[in-house]
Amino acid sequence: MVNVARLDQADGAASKIATARALGAFGLATASLAINLAATRGAPSCFGDSAWYYHLALVGSFLSGVAQVAAAVWVADDPRGRHAVGKKIMYPSIAPLLVAVGLTGAALLW
Repeated sequence: MVNVARLDQADGAASKIATARALGAFGLATASLAINLAATRGAPSCFGDSAWYYHLALVGSFLSGVAQVAAAVWVADDPRGRHAVGKKIMYPSIAPLLVAVGLTGAALLW
């Protein structure tokens, strides 16, 4: 006989692990974009003489990406108890990713 309650619990745990995977993917993409920009490109000319804004945005994006990966590991450790917190962390984590993507676009255009 198949225990239906146990199957429902397994499906719920798998969907909760998906939150940790998405959070880790956002963090990894953000950190790797920041590393790529820092290693291969200088500050775009659109920043003028104040290139420290660019570097500050890169450092912030990188540290945010590392924190997101750490949060993903933390959520994956106990997916049932930390799922709600992981979802709350995941939505604001899109902002640093968009900053890194925007800086990449600026570096490629200028």
